[in-house]
Amino acid sequence: MRLVGFSVVCAVLGSAAWAQTMVEDSDGDGVYSMDEMRAAYPDVSDDVLVQIDVNEDGAIDEEELAAAIAVGVLDS
Repeated sequence: MRLVGFSVVCAVLGSAAWAQTMVEDSDGDGVYSMDEMRAAYPDVSDDVLVQIDVNEDGAIDEEELAAAIAVGVLDS
């Protein structure tokens, strides 16, 4: 069971690290604005981006991005 949990953690953390290189935080505020997300994922609709923004703060943080990639909402 521990191995499975570790594998899931590694997958999520690996997705977050990869996501950092895919999406550019151009203003350096530590989160990805909707414009930054649109630049990285031009084919993703605004509705999908709003769904990814789980905490509804108008930006996508690394955890939200990693979760979206992990469940297949965004391509990796």
